[in-house]
Amino acid sequence: MLTGIMEVLSRKESLSMTQLATEVGYSVRELESALEQMEHMGYVRREILGQACSPGCGIDQCSGHCEGCGFLSTEAFTFWVLTEKGQIILSQYPGR
Repeated sequence: MLTGIMEVLSRKESLSMTQLATEVGYSVRELESALEQMEHMGYVRREILGQACSPGCGIDQCSGHCEGCGFLSTEAFTFWVLTEKGQIILSQYPGR
């Protein structure tokens, strides 16, 4: 259930995909598919920190966490964040 994923993301904890999948009762593959669907619907957004440049890099609102901005890392980390639209949808479910 997508609201279960949104509920976990609303806690703003750092969880691996495996941990998140276990918590919501999905396989990692099912979770990845659900997150991509939720991203397409505007409920979550993907944030990448590390060597991958953020979409705002080089523009006025650079995140400061990409290689071009001096954040040197050999790894890139993907985080899923609940958007404002996702928070609104989640607040409409009384079981929360």
